[in-house]
Amino acid sequence: GYATVKRKDLTGSVASVNSKELSKVPTSDITQALAGRMAGVQVMQSEGAPGASISVRVRGGISITQSNEPLYIIDGFPSEDGMSTLDPAEIETIDILKDASATAIYGAQGANGVVLITTKRGRAGEAKFSYDGMMAVSRQTKRLDMLNLRGFGGYYNDFVASGFGGVKEDPYYSDVSLLGVGTNWQDAIFQTAFQQQHQVSAQGGTEKIQYYVSAGYMDQEGTIIGSDFNRLSLRVNLDAQLKKWLKLGLSATFADSNDDIKLADGAEGIVGFALTSLPEAPIYDIDGNYASFARENYSIHNPIAKAMEHNNMLNRKKLSGNIYAELTPIKNITWHAELGYDIGYSKAEVYNNAIDLPNWKEANESSIQKNNNTFWQLKNYVTYNNTFAEKHSVSAMVGQECWESKYDYTKVANSNLPSDAVHNPMLGTNTPTIGAGFGSSSMASFFTRWTY
Repeated sequence: GYATVKRKDLTGSVASVNSKELSKVPTSDITQALAGRMAGVQVMQSEGAPGASISVRVRGGISITQSNEPLYIIDGFPSEDGMSTLDPAEIETIDILKDASATAIYGAQGANGVVLITTKRGRAGEAKFSYDGMMAVSRQTKRLDMLNLRGFGGYYNDFVASGFGGVKEDPYYSDVSLLGVGTNWQDAIFQTAFQQQHQVSAQGGTEKIQYYVSAGYMDQEGTIIGSDFNRLSLRVNLDAQLKKWLKLGLSATFADSNDDIKLADGAEGIVGFALTSLPEAPIYDIDGNYASFARENYSIHNPIAKAMEHNNMLNRKKLSGNIYAELTPIKNITWHAELGYDIGYSKAEVYNNAIDLPNWKEANESSIQKNNNTFWQLKNYVTYNNTFAEKHSVSAMVGQECWESKYDYTKVANSNLPSDAVHNPMLGTNTPTIGAGFGSSSMASFFTRWTY
């Protein structure tokens, strides 16, 4: 951190992977590209939903009450979102600092390790245009073995014959040979999901000015029907050697993503409903509408209706980057000044359509929450590098850093809206629930490092 060191001079434990190694695994997910490539580093997706965040564990977890996520630094700027907004094709190198001596310069922030991500930058020469794309499909390869309708009917009759629990005989199952396979609810809620990713970039420049510009788009369907994630990203990296003693540069990236999230887990999740629904229950009735099903002491909420009529949408926009200046006032001494910024906005909308089925009735519900967050960072450090008698290499660095983070949010929720066509909580006839909040945090630090 804060300097470039030859690998032979490293005293700490560092794992690295470059763009050539990452490109060997064509994927829209950095997790898959990094899997098994770094000793002592575990990389995984937090869940199976499309667009799910990536989790990194460096030499295991060290806390049972706090976050075990490492500190993510992208082009010298800390990222609270980790690698979730990055396009794999934009990455030049990933270095993971694993032990105390390697992470010491970051203080307590680096207690869980540090992930240094460097994106591609311009190179002197003619403009080079590149396209990187991939398409793939994913599916649930393993399903739970469940009884079909005929098998369930036989099991039910055996249960009645045993007299256990006072279960009554059901004439529907009197002759199981007349029954078919019924509804396979796992097949109904899971789908073969298609995903695609495309990126175009331009790289080039002169000896004094280099540039790298890229645009990417990713669309990933989830394996649960109705779930989807898409992201549009733009990046600009510029470096300019204006004078022998002055270098300026900037990095800027914009990402706009949309999540269509389904409640998959838990007692109210789609998967749970599918696994506990009887195979005799149909998906649709004879008119093509969602079917509902009820028996004595038993009723189900149609899992397909739950997946398609309950909507959980999340839109996120993020603009981040940094501007830097490097001055070399005298030989062997460099002053690096940098200002970083991160401006984020998100809108989470939960809307449950009104359901009016014979055995399942729900009023519509609408909830909207808007979040704003800003982060800025200022850092300055002076580095001295010199080599004496071709054998003795000395490096010294002293610097300061400060940052401030702010957030605020507003939320409103209501039910019994007049129509499912307009998702406005203030139109609901019940008393709306309104909430708001804000907060901030800041830090100032000083650091130094000396090597020989």
